[in-house]
Amino acid sequence: MTATTIMERLKSETAHYHRQVEQNPYAKAIMNQTVTIEEYRTYLEKFYGFLKPLEDQAVQQPFWESTGLDIEIRGKAGLLEKDLRNLGASEEEISQLPLCEELPDISTSARLFGYLYVIEGSTNGGQIMTKRLSQFLPIEADRGLEYFNAYGSETRTRWSEFTGLLQQSISTPEDHDNMVHSASETFRLLDQWINT
Repeated sequence: MTATTIMERLKSETAHYHRQVEQNPYAKAIMNQTVTIEEYRTYLEKFYGFLKPLEDQAVQQPFWESTGLDIEIRGKAGLLEKDLRNLGASEEEISQLPLCEELPDISTSARLFGYLYVIEGSTNGGQIMTKRLSQFLPIEADRGLEYFNAYGSETRTRWSEFTGLLQQSISTPEDHDNMVHSASETFRLLDQWINT
């Protein structure tokens, strides 16, 4: 299998789950500009509850150092905390947010990259969300929109860097399968969590 095949597989085999997660009520309300600031804050809290435990777990993995990933760049929980603070949440409120317990398995490098394929990929869609949200809510790229605007003008560059690292990380057909499975599970479990 060639390196490009894994990107094609990830895109095609997760497409159903990807579409599903984009149909959640919050995303729909953002796109049709009916989301309130309170609903937007709840949406960010949902993302935080899913991403925080996974990021904490990821950096504890023994193979983390060898992935070439920098949590300071790739980490999104800190951006969500900033957004929530900008929307009026206290440190105590953030620390008491419910955290998802049914999470994708990121116990191997391939599985971790499968999970990150979803999260890093969402930064591309985040550009659309940023533009849409800033049109009708009292928030800006650096004040309440840091999560969706994670990389700003660097979005394409960061995605390209990430896909390069992802392709370097796989070496066997089993890695391919594990990565695709982990990406599908990430979409499925995130959708389930957002809709609870």
